[in-house]
Amino acid sequence: MLSPPWRLSKAQVAALLLLSGNCFTPALRAANGTEPAEALPAIPDWTFTTSLSAAAGYRDNVLLSSTNAVGSGLVRGEVEAMGLRLPTGEWDGYVFLNAIETRFLSAQQTDHERTIFLVGEVRWQPAEALQYSLLVQAYHHDQVFDVSTTEIALDTAVLKMTGYSVAPGVRWNFAPHWWLEAKGVARDDSYDRDLDGYTDGEGRVRLGRAWGHGSEWSVGGSRRWRAHDSREQFTASGRPITGTLLKARQAEVSAQLNWVLDAAKHWQITGTVLREENRDNGTGYFDYDRDLLTTGVTWTADQWEVRAALSWSEYEFPVQLVGIGITPERRRKEETRATVEVTRRLTASLAAFVFFESERSTSNDDRSRFRTNTGYVGLRWSWDQLARTIDAL
Repeated sequence: MLSPPWRLSKAQVAALLLLSGNCFTPALRAANGTEPAEALPAIPDWTFTTSLSAAAGYRDNVLLSSTNAVGSGLVRGEVEAMGLRLPTGEWDGYVFLNAIETRFLSAQQTDHERTIFLVGEVRWQPAEALQYSLLVQAYHHDQVFDVSTTEIALDTAVLKMTGYSVAPGVRWNFAPHWWLEAKGVARDDSYDRDLDGYTDGEGRVRLGRAWGHGSEWSVGGSRRWRAHDSREQFTASGRPITGTLLKARQAEVSAQLNWVLDAAKHWQITGTVLREENRDNGTGYFDYDRDLLTTGVTWTADQWEVRAALSWSEYEFPVQLVGIGITPERRRKEETRATVEVTRRLTASLAAFVFFESERSTSNDDRSRFRTNTGYVGLRWSWDQLARTIDAL
């Protein structure tokens, strides 16, 4: 499953902390009528932030090809917008839109890449220790995918995918700084050109603890059940079984860390460790085990911000084999991704940024290898009603 490429502003991050009740407590109490509101500015029910960015750069392997990589110059545009319902009562929520369009100037098989996310969440907190939520997401991807881990073809493909998910949840703050969360997720993904889609049902449980400066760690697990629309089961040798439909169950355990090192929030470290098992309802041809490790560092000071992230994942396929002979190897695959972004604020609304990303896929199957690097420079303009509200408090 793809992760949303969100880059929240400082004000948007503050907004999400506010939704959790971690800041602006006196002002919110005044807005609720529990404290006098004299000398406090009016807090609007809704506040909005938006940013627009434009960049130009280069990608050296547009099609994620294992051989004969083709590079291209690119231009990239991005829009972010958030509408936030402040928690002045039992209800709060937000709507977030992120749209990215990349145009390749000299690639032949594809001339663009497009990603759109629309996310909305509403929360109801009838008591201080209890919160109910409903998260709805819709997304569209039109890009080159590496499909070698989940599809029949062990390579990449240009695909258009559209999907949505609905996730009701409940969070219980059962002790100071401690919380327990349970969520259910229903998801439906479909592809163009009548390619196979699927529906998911998922259950999640997570335990977490918050501490100083907005830091938090959590551990949890999930179970997921996937039903494909038209894909058949496969034999252990990789041939379709006529008259069958493929289903899969996935189990996942993970630990997450978000550590803010100082009160001024100059340094922030994030990390995730995850183990996932995928098992199909047939011969196990699509079975795999995945280990994932991600880490990220953010540094901010004055007008500068630097973000760096690194992820590594390994897939092991217990049934699929590579090579010929008496003892062929089980198929393996590793993926690494590193990103660096440096932002320099020029004015209150305008910033310049430089971004670099490197991805690498290695495998004992030659068809499942590629390497690509992407870099670009650009300008970002932002308008932040929330930041103005924060400055006035």
